[in-house]
Amino acid sequence: MFSCCAGGLTPWGTWLAGEENIQQFFMGKLPDGHPETDNHKRYGSNGRYTWGRYDPRFDVSREPNEINRAGWVVEVDPLTPGSLPRKHTALGRFKHEGATVVINTDGRAVVYSGDDERYEFVYRFVSKNRFDPNNRAANLDLLTEGTLSAARYDRDGKVHWIPLVHGTGVLTAANGFASQADVLIDARHAARLAGATPMDRAEDIETSPVTGT
Repeated sequence: MFSCCAGGLTPWGTWLAGEENIQQFFMGKLPDGHPETDNHKRYGSNGRYTWGRYDPRFDVSREPNEINRAGWVVEVDPLTPGSLPRKHTALGRFKHEGATVVINTDGRAVVYSGDDERYEFVYRFVSKNRFDPNNRAANLDLLTEGTLSAARYDRDGKVHWIPLVHGTGVLTAANGFASQADVLIDARHAARLAGATPMDRAEDIETSPVTGT
């Protein structure tokens, strides 16, 4: 993991880090006609750090899919020495700013994250399974499966969460999403097509300790 910005603590004692400005570490241009061309345009590769001169992994002209391995939320377990950091692809790929975790009233883990770039979106992930305060091992898998949504802010001040689920609405093969993996890798494009509200670099999302909103 690299280019990590704000993250958050989980109720089960791990730390989340968000890979943010990943474009600075990649350089080069995708081969003409590459299937990732549209996806790549949303992130770019400005080569501010010229790692690609020394490691082909960071040159998209030689390793065009490598950049898709960056831009995720990474979970680190400081209580288990020797454990490996875990990238949670179910939380979507974008320039994560923050990863605030709360336990919902129904026991599910909810992660809020903003995409730190102009005209991008706010996201929410809700775990499929429920938090168990007596089973830390099971909680370590909570962020591997669930539903990622993007926020639409309506004129009446309410927020509507749009599920980013392959096969629903516009998120189909006809629009370039062959699977849920495509939706998660190109979460920005999925959120835009689905009608999420563009934001101005949402830095962080927090919940009220009083009302829960």
